[in-house]
Amino acid sequence: MVVFVIDPLDPSTLSTPFCLGLILMGLSFRQKGWVVVIVSMIYCVLVIYAMIYFIENQPLQTSQPHPWFWFFQRFGTFLLLCIMAIYLSYYREDTQQNLTHIQGILSKLPAPVVISDAAGYITYVNETLCTFLDQPAARLLGKRYVDLFMSQTQEGKAMRYYIELFSDQSNSVHEVELRTSVGSSNTIGFLTCMGLGASRSMITVLQSD
Repeated sequence: MVVFVIDPLDPSTLSTPFCLGLILMGLSFRQKGWVVVIVSMIYCVLVIYAMIYFIENQPLQTSQPHPWFWFFQRFGTFLLLCIMAIYLSYYREDTQQNLTHIQGILSKLPAPVVISDAAGYITYVNETLCTFLDQPAARLLGKRYVDLFMSQTQEGKAMRYYIELFSDQSNSVHEVELRTSVGSSNTIGFLTCMGLGASRSMITVLQSD
């Protein structure tokens, strides 16, 4: 559709690399790197064909740049988008592998471990925590941290303390007393925050007897 419908009607001669580049960027967030590379090669053929087709059917005007200037401008723009998409895909894949490796290690730790995000929701629990709380992981993921571990603290105060921990850029370890929603006594937890920006997370390790 981009090559045969939009591109011949686009006097700016930028539709093909722009539209196909957006598709590539979207693929880079969901597909493996080799898939993005293959799609980039196929798209390169389509972009070259679209540019040649446009040049052959666009009347040359003296006030406009030479068609071959358009050719290199468009193809250069698209190559840049391809490189960015491939880099993002491989970077995302490598990050996911590292995260899976770390979660695999945490899942085997004898201590209960939970990871929560900046919004205060639980994003990961290990097997020991599920045993400790006697609940499956499916019921714990997505729950609010303060509801599960600060059940005896006023909600506003608990959320303020949670936000204060996230604002600690030194990433130091905090030892706090936590009261789980399924327990009748306090539990010692060791809290630390890692990461930057939206990817920042808080890791809580509970002291188990």
